[in-house]
Amino acid sequence: MGELTERMEIRLDYERMQLLKKESRERGVSMAEIVREAIDARYRATRDDKLRAAEELFQVEAPVDDWEEMKRQIEEARRG
Repeated sequence: MGELTERMEIRLDYERMQLLKKESRERGVSMAEIVREAIDARYRATRDDKLRAAEELFQVEAPVDDWEEMKRQIEEARRG
């Protein structure tokens, strides 16, 4: 990771701030480090992560149907 040169200020509600403080104390790291880790986990998928996800997806033995039927099934599942 590069040099820390950028600065950001955010406002949090009480509960989120308490979660950060608790995690910071328990792990012995700064709250800023926890926020950086969360950003990395959410937005920095590595090439290896993407390849691993694709490989896992290819392992799924899902039934193959025609596209219109699959689309209908997907839409039904999303609606619950």
